Amino acid sequence: KSKATWPGLLDSVAAGGLAAGELPRDAMAAECQEEAGVAEDMLRGLKPVGAVSYTGFHQDRDWAVKPDTLFCFDLAVPHDWAPTPVDGEVESFERVSITELIDRLVQDDDAWKPNVGLVLTDFLVRHGRVPADDAEYLDLIRALRNGGCA
Repeated sequence: KSKATWPGLLDSVAAGGLAAGELPRDAMAAECQEEAGVAEDMLRGLKPVGAVSYTGFHQDRDWAVKPDTLFCFDLAVPHDWAPTPVDGEVESFERVSITELIDRLVQDDDAWKPNVGLVLTDFLVRHGRVPADDAEYLDLIRALRNGGCA
């Protein structure tokens, strides 16, 4: 609730900004350790899986827009593993099933950090939870990268 950006909203397990000159995998590994207590040995399985992009409103400025690209990573964890809040940015973690995740995303309420829906939808697409024969499948794929990955 005291996080500087989007306090009190649902988010992914770990996420963060990319400093100038920082490599995406290094940044993600650091965020996993800082926000969720992921052990160094588990991070060997951190896998880059793509990126999503969008243009959104800048949180700190009225009516300003900013392009954003989010690098996406997957990390398989043991079934009995649970993330632990470490750096104070995360209030708590909650394990949900894929079905519950989809239901909560579809609700489209204000409980989610604005850009996390893109990352989670990309995860669902990559893991076959969005049928490729859906009439709007390709529109969804384009929408996940409509900000231009730059």
